[in-house]
Amino acid sequence: MRVSWATEQGSAERGNEDFVAAAAGAVVVLDGCGLPLGTDLGCAHGTAWYARSLGTRLLARMLDGTYPPGVPPAGPPVGPPGGVHTPGERPLVARLAGAIADVAAAHRATCDLRVPTTPAATVLALRLRGGLVDYLVLADSTVLLDGRSGVQEITGGHHYAAADPAVADAAVTGTVPVDELRHVLLLTDGATRLVDLFGATDWAGLTALAVDSGPAALIERTRDVERTDPRAVRWPRGKAHDDATVAVCAFPPS
Repeated sequence: MRVSWATEQGSAERGNEDFVAAAAGAVVVLDGCGLPLGTDLGCAHGTAWYARSLGTRLLARMLDGTYPPGVPPAGPPVGPPGGVHTPGERPLVARLAGAIADVAAAHRATCDLRVPTTPAATVLALRLRGGLVDYLVLADSTVLLDGRSGVQEITGGHHYAAADPAVADAAVTGTVPVDELRHVLLLTDGATRLVDLFGATDWAGLTALAVDSGPAALIERTRDVERTDPRAVRWPRGKAHDDATVAVCAFPPS
């Protein structure tokens, strides 16, 4: 698996609250929930710290060959038709739950994790496991599976990772044979705007742009369209420019 990625902050007023990291056979992409500046998060660290901390802990757990201590495999599989699971096993869910618990423990002594606005994030994860590819999607970031039958969009609902490990069970997960895939894209919602907000292309076109021209080119094309509507009149949106992150995982034919 070859991985290329790009990330860019949306505003100079705040740091990039997206996070992306990759290691041999594993990738994570997180989108920190960017609340209005000045919002009381009950946390001394902030949203970017949370996304970075959760992402690094999740990646480390994904590279571990065992279930996280004290976190059993979660319940029945949730995902689109055609996903392959071992019955009763959703291993990336267990790893996400463990990572959420790790981060909560890391700042519970200094921060009030009961505040509804406590730092939170969407989560995408991908892992190559022999001849299989496992994926996880939590909240409104997107995974695109580019395979023999075209491009399939996977989104993960409305639950965000925050301080409660149980939320991991709301993630959409699946497993696909690697020989059925050409690419998998992991994108935060700032990088999917060309399709789901602007209608400038479809998922296949977005995938082709990211694969052929690179993740940075996809983000730049998004910025070009955003700049034609700087006051968010034609396309109403909370932020004229959002943090945008794209990871492209390529699976060359064996």
